[in-house]
Amino acid sequence: MQAELNMFHGLILDDFQRQAISALLVGKSVLVSAPTGVGKTLIADYLIEECQKHNKEVIYTAPIKALSNQKFKQFKQLFGEEQVGIITGDVVINSQAPIKIMTTEIFRNILHSRPDDFTHASHVIFDEIHFIGDEDRGAVWEEAIILMPEQMRLLGLSATIPNAGELAQWLGYIRSEEIEVITHTQRAVPLKHSAYIPYIGLVALEDVNEVIQKANLQSLNYSDSHLNLIKAIKDKYLPCLYFIFSRKQCELKAKELADNNNFLNREEKRTVLEFFDAMIEPYVIDEIPSVRKLRYLLSKGIGVHHAGLLPVLKDIVEELFARRLIQVLYCTETFAVGINMPVKAVCFDSVEKFNGVDFRPMQAQEYFQMAGRAGRRGIDQEGNSFIFVDLIHYNPDEYEYLKESNVEKLQSRFKLSYNTILHLVDSNDDHLTQMLLEKSFAAYLKNRDLYLVEDAIDALNIRLGLIKEINCNHENELCPIDQRKLRNKLNTVNRKLRTILRKGRGPKARERALTEKKIRLEEALKKPVRFCSEAERYRCLQARKDTELVKSEVRKLINYRRELLNQLKIEEEYVAKKQVLDALSYLKGDTLLARGKIALDIHVQELLVTELIANGYFHDKSIEEICGAVVGIDFDRRRGDSRGIKHKFFELEPILQLAEKLSLVEMNYLGTYTIHYDPYLSGQAYLWAKGASFEEILRFAQVPEGDIVAAFRRSIDILRQIRSAVSEDKALVDKLSEAIKLIDRDVVSVNI
Repeated sequence: MQAELNMFHGLILDDFQRQAISALLVGKSVLVSAPTGVGKTLIADYLIEECQKHNKEVIYTAPIKALSNQKFKQFKQLFGEEQVGIITGDVVINSQAPIKIMTTEIFRNILHSRPDDFTHASHVIFDEIHFIGDEDRGAVWEEAIILMPEQMRLLGLSATIPNAGELAQWLGYIRSEEIEVITHTQRAVPLKHSAYIPYIGLVALEDVNEVIQKANLQSLNYSDSHLNLIKAIKDKYLPCLYFIFSRKQCELKAKELADNNNFLNREEKRTVLEFFDAMIEPYVIDEIPSVRKLRYLLSKGIGVHHAGLLPVLKDIVEELFARRLIQVLYCTETFAVGINMPVKAVCFDSVEKFNGVDFRPMQAQEYFQMAGRAGRRGIDQEGNSFIFVDLIHYNPDEYEYLKESNVEKLQSRFKLSYNTILHLVDSNDDHLTQMLLEKSFAAYLKNRDLYLVEDAIDALNIRLGLIKEINCNHENELCPIDQRKLRNKLNTVNRKLRTILRKGRGPKARERALTEKKIRLEEALKKPVRFCSEAERYRCLQARKDTELVKSEVRKLINYRRELLNQLKIEEEYVAKKQVLDALSYLKGDTLLARGKIALDIHVQELLVTELIANGYFHDKSIEEICGAVVGIDFDRRRGDSRGIKHKFFELEPILQLAEKLSLVEMNYLGTYTIHYDPYLSGQAYLWAKGASFEEILRFAQVPEGDIVAAFRRSIDILRQIRSAVSEDKALVDKLSEAIKLIDRDVVSVNI
């Protein structure tokens, strides 16, 4: 068996890959924690091939649709079109195939509504399983893992996380099986960390502060140009990714570089432009400004990649980068997730990133996820990471923190959706409900920490008892150490009294209090002083110090225990959200009512969508109005865009009033609300459904093209959910299907 595992698809397997594969072949579930770029996905490829040989189904889940789409293309080439299907909410292709690729949300949703769909599936692969710590979506991962059928085995692929053992213990706890943990810390290509300092140039990352101090640069109000960083690395370290946490800055800096540099020869430029023109030709988008700008950049061997680009443009950039026809790619951090590209170096424009509210230091986990893209196996002897140092905002601690020893632990983000609660009620399965409420990663960590805290407090109290035994205990004698302290206190009291009496004024109450204290101290000092040797005095002093230290630790632990106990319990959230559902007539006690049954199929803004269905909105409105309305469900406009809604194509006020009413109900029971509706793109969606070209809807309002396409794709997903919820109403099903067709065209369509 071991000999068979030495090679796979012409590649020599590393030890960690062989260990993981061996464990999978004997029927174990496996968690792999390893740096970016070392070949974790090769383990998944091997497993899928084994499942194919034995006619077993396998599920492959990914955190983002772009990665799902990429894997769909890759697996079709490896295993054949008929063997691979994809289900991502807005795209469903060959859903009965033995290899099913889906987002984790879809996997969770099917486990709730149709768990029998996975009767013949032997394994589920969770790619990028560290997304369980994602603030917004991590709960979905936990839920999916908890709901997994008992017969399925799990393969989790994660970037390096320091608490992989904790995660595996939780997995083993909820699944009642031993989880094989494979940790690998060595990169296939070593990674060198450097920084670019203005006036200085490239230096080792660990020397940044020393160099800045010696050159006295920390007080300079100066920021260099990214052009100088590229100039410093272009002869040895291209192609490179240049990470910037701003779409606008990606485009501005790419143009600055293109205006001063050209990385392609004439033949390469011709190849790039021919490919670009052929790719966009079917969509009639060549006059859109962003398309023309990208064409210009690519003709110089420079690219841009972020969520604001049209999908077809992102596909072009990815393909050209893979073919090494882009030498510098300015991109946001989404390019670091899953996409494997030939990168020699990675650059960072800053060690700070915007979190939606304020700027914060980049986390070590985020840094290594992105920096790990540098270094091509079999080509480069090392990968290189370069951080651009901004002297104006320089903070040495932020650079010091970027070490692998500081990679953050994975934290649970578990919370309950209304849809989950309705499914729990509908299942009438107390065991399942208990599983979700008591066996989340959050609950596991909390309960474990409580046990650890209780044990630690008990151990410290025992230690206190032992220390007390060391202390001398002579009630009728005065300790010489205490005698010195009492005399010092008495001297202080006498000095304060003399001051008051000399000045002849002061609060009488203060004088009385000091006099009483003086009497108590003098009485205490009348006791005979016990004779103690120096050794006894030293031992007593140490015991007292130890006592204070231990008491301080006990106080800290008691406070931590109080914090753990005061955390919002999942059970409390469950009860509060059930009260909301009861108030809105979704359920009565533990019985689902009509609205509750509709909401079982809704996974986005369940309350708002269900109320729109129940109130007849989709029956009453035209198809174009439905398209315009649905796009506002759970839409988040970009930061800083506060422009109002300026269209009169159809009435939006009833939906806005409904959203406000539902928010008030939630506030009453939860103290917060989850309802979110923003019809910012409703005008564009309405015109698009009417048949307008993409250029026309861009003229209506300047919104990044990629954001529009993403919003329209999400609308397709929501319309499919609504269609499933009203499946018995044929007329409405046909109407919703027509709405999906009107949206899913031209540049909005996904071509995979």
